[in-house]
Amino acid sequence: MAGTLLNPGDEIDAVVKFAKPFGLLVETDTGVPGLVRGASAEVGATVRVRVTEYDAAGSRFSAKPAE
Repeated sequence: MAGTLLNPGDEIDAVVKFAKPFGLLVETDTGVPGLVRGASAEVGATVRVRVTEYDAAGSRFSAKPAE
């Protein structure tokens, strides 16, 4: 969504939309999609993640599971 800014290191909650062998495809409550590499969870679950990269032009992010 326009106006949403994520920064590397931010910890956010995201909802799992798809679970794939390489990780999770998630979405924030504001609709920003992201990829969480190396994680597993059920579709529909809310997961806590740490942003590793944010692509403002593409309005998407990469993350890892929060510790």
